[in-house]
Amino acid sequence: MKSKNILLVLLGLVCLALLCGVGYTVYQGKESQKEPAEEKDYQEEYLTYNGKKYKRNPDIYTVLFMGVDKEAQAEVGNQPGDAGQTDSLNLLVMNRETKEGKIIQISRDTVVDLDIYDTNNELLMTTEGQIALQYAFGDGKNRSCRLTGERVSELLGGIEVDSYIALSLDGIAAATDVIGGVTLTVPEDYTEIDPAFYAGAEVTLDGGMAEKYVRSRDVQSLDSNNQRMERQSQFMGALIQKMRNLSLEKEEYVSMYQEIEPYVTTNMTADELADLAEYKYAEDMLELPGEVTEKDGYAQFVVNAEEMKTILVKYFYKEV
Repeated sequence: MKSKNILLVLLGLVCLALLCGVGYTVYQGKESQKEPAEEKDYQEEYLTYNGKKYKRNPDIYTVLFMGVDKEAQAEVGNQPGDAGQTDSLNLLVMNRETKEGKIIQISRDTVVDLDIYDTNNELLMTTEGQIALQYAFGDGKNRSCRLTGERVSELLGGIEVDSYIALSLDGIAAATDVIGGVTLTVPEDYTEIDPAFYAGAEVTLDGGMAEKYVRSRDVQSLDSNNQRMERQSQFMGALIQKMRNLSLEKEEYVSMYQEIEPYVTTNMTADELADLAEYKYAEDMLELPGEVTEKDGYAQFVVNAEEMKTILVKYFYKEV
């Protein structure tokens, strides 16, 4: 029943690094990984919806949070990829004018056009497949993150992915243990995952239990990833709440983050990471609309483009 999948708890991890202003201390030196930003003319990016004209909102900034299973391999069109898979994708959408943030969940099964590369990074072909597989055809670090970000951008009709943060599989247990566990109430019966996960149980998850709670799913059920995403949302909320309740000295936060840093890949600078702490984040997470289908024995999540357009207009555009 169990499949190697992962919750992206990176918003919580960033809070760990940033509370009490420790972001710069931890992340100084990361700036060299940041690529020059491409100049864009937002005034030319228009969209018509329900008879009204909108333009891209230049105040929107996005960060793609990825949970990566480094051990998972992919094979697309007889081309193997061994850099891992992104089993959790969450896009943090921030409005720099209002200082508000929203998290949009993207199913790892979402159908996109994948770019398949050989070992020399030469493009071999583009073919349809699950978005989780794109990461496998990079370097397992920054290039894999950029490739995945490109697929997310295409999925969202050209919305830019400005930055990214990825957490590898082993980071789940480390993140949970370093803050002393995460307490939550199990919403329904998950005793097949762990006997302690019965409906209504209040459990304090240690690292090992947290990993099971957010990774496990019934691979025989096509919609099992949707159930897992619900648990992921719940766990992320509980983790962030735990962060807010912590009262530690600056040096303690630095020490905690140092335990997690080996599992993190990011192209964000110290100042950009510090900025994340200034936003007020909505507690509820938004899922892209669509339906689960089956192809060649695998689940595929097909996004409803028309319903997604409503989301794009609301969060990425403003009326002219």
